[in-house]
Amino acid sequence: MSFANPLYLWALLGLLVPIAIHLWSKKEAKTIKVGSVQLLSESKSKQSNSIQLNEWWLLLLRMGIISLLVVLMAKPQWHSKVSNKSLTYIVEPELTQYAYFMSRFNALDESQEIRLLKKNLPVRNEEEQITKTSAVQDYWALASEMDDLNTDSIVVFTTGFASGLKGARPETKHDINWIVIDSALSKEHPLLAYKKDDGLQLYIGLSTPDATKITSKMITLGEDYALISAGDSLAISKFNPEQKVPVVTQKTLEVSLYYSDSLKGNKTYIEASLKALSMYLDRDIKVISKLDSEGLENKEADVIIWLSDKKQPEMSKKLLVWKEDAMAQSIITAGGEDNIYYLTKHINSENAVSERLTEKLLAILDVNQEFEELLAKVDNRSVTASELETTYVASDEKEKQLASWNVNPYLWLMLLLLLLVERIVAYKRKQ
Repeated sequence: MSFANPLYLWALLGLLVPIAIHLWSKKEAKTIKVGSVQLLSESKSKQSNSIQLNEWWLLLLRMGIISLLVVLMAKPQWHSKVSNKSLTYIVEPELTQYAYFMSRFNALDESQEIRLLKKNLPVRNEEEQITKTSAVQDYWALASEMDDLNTDSIVVFTTGFASGLKGARPETKHDINWIVIDSALSKEHPLLAYKKDDGLQLYIGLSTPDATKITSKMITLGEDYALISAGDSLAISKFNPEQKVPVVTQKTLEVSLYYSDSLKGNKTYIEASLKALSMYLDRDIKVISKLDSEGLENKEADVIIWLSDKKQPEMSKKLLVWKEDAMAQSIITAGGEDNIYYLTKHINSENAVSERLTEKLLAILDVNQEFEELLAKVDNRSVTASELETTYVASDEKEKQLASWNVNPYLWLMLLLLLLVERIVAYKRKQ
């Protein structure tokens, strides 16, 4: 047996407390009523100089309760030696849905262990139905869990999604052989639909092992597409199974532009670029331009442009500020904070084109924020087996393989029984 928190065992010194209490406790004396003490003979009183332990059974019960509490805090584990398996297969749950893939395990012996690549690495149950989920496994966290397996060799079959690599490359005690199965190929995932004057614009995430990108197309309601509920969802029957996506009304993007007379020329070019973006995106962009002397009014605008030498406003919204910098390599640069950008040069017809002013303004507007989170969930880019490999740390000595058994539930049961018996005995003995 071993303890996860052995320092708690020092609390066993608390056993001295019930011993001390029983040493100095006195049993209640009985009073005997007599008619007269006249006929009683006088005797010499004797006082015992030794202290006697009182109520042995209660003392033992209370010491047992304290001992069990301390042991439970130390978290005991019972270990027994087990024999290692020569080889363990671990399969990502999504792959078990494909019969052509699972057929490779048909010739294995029934005792051969096949586990699932998910939390706690459970043994695969052939009768269990695996439902497809969009959640991607954390490969390196699961690789660390593999250190607890009693096996000499591990082979992992996985789809190898790039989004499953999180954190630093771990060190493992097992030399894990990763095999990436290309199941992604090219998959379309409908994300959402925008309401337009002439119909619906459907955005689709196209995911391949190499890249994930977004495409859009105008659709008309009919056999493949149908509005459901209150018109806030779109059912797409051409996918198997049928897919449903939210239908969203795009809100107008609001831009508040404040300028001084000396920077009025920059204002003209920015307004023209935003107008071009509105036509390109087929989305309303409302630009309200005012002199900086009129003060900041619309603080709730999606983007605020400050073309002035006066002190810039402080806010959490996207902010494009005039800050001339002759050494800057771009006409618009990112500031120290996530929401601040700087216009570093006076805009003219040449640098507006050569430095792609309109494209940089598009990045600030962040027009695709509605489906960026949805796109991350369908990212099926894959990595190579070498990118999945952990850092194998070989041990000079062969470690003993032990199976751990959690004995805490049995100790809790024993503690409850001791508490019950102690209360009954204390009540009977009036202690």
